[in-house]
Amino acid sequence: MNLPDRLCSPAYAEGVNTFLTLARNHSRGIDRIRCPCRECRNMFFLPIFEVESHLYIKGINPNYTHWIFHGEEETRSFNADDEDSERDGADEYIDDMVHMLDDIRSGTFVDVPQDHTDPLPTGGSIPDDPSSSSSFDQLLEDARRPFLPGCTKFSKLSFIVKLLHIKTLGGWSIKSFDMLLNLLRAAFPDAELPQSYEESRSMERSLGFNYHKIHACPNDCILFWKENADLNECPTCDMRWHKEQLLTD
Repeated sequence: MNLPDRLCSPAYAEGVNTFLTLARNHSRGIDRIRCPCRECRNMFFLPIFEVESHLYIKGINPNYTHWIFHGEEETRSFNADDEDSERDGADEYIDDMVHMLDDIRSGTFVDVPQDHTDPLPTGGSIPDDPSSSSSFDQLLEDARRPFLPGCTKFSKLSFIVKLLHIKTLGGWSIKSFDMLLNLLRAAFPDAELPQSYEESRSMERSLGFNYHKIHACPNDCILFWKENADLNECPTCDMRWHKEQLLTD
């Protein structure tokens, strides 16, 4: 399904149909599935028709070659050469910090879609204030500080970023993440580890990630955003995004 001419290619259309058939059978009647497009990367559950649109417009994530979230059985190879090549590929993937940070951001929050004509004022820039400068200095220090004394593979920051990335991909709960941190601190008392998920997230927030909370129609008709930001009811189905008793007119 990694073909350049997605809109006109019969082979790509056949691949999309095969994928959606497998996904529908795996969803057991639920009309939402994980979207494997290049932007969603299996982090969001969307209506099947919307997933189909994403696959044609944005394309499938090229790293998602085994459709394990959509019903394809995961196969294991016990060939030593295959294991070495898989391990090398995993190392290359896990060292791709840019993609990992993007995964964490998109998996943790529903982000405002990028608008290249009207960029957000906080889109990666560092505000010029003392607290921000201090946070950035701390970020640099964490990026240079070894995870363990003598460790050259991981810094404090890179190790935590990779843990957060695994949490996102694996769908861990906050409680399970905190339990893992407790175990790691007990096993490696000299390691530079945060005390909790919240402390880990505060390190990641220093990278400049920001988000807006956007409410959606319960029937997925619209997002209450931009021209719909001040609406209380969906103009299509008249459903409210909030419980009626909480509304104060």
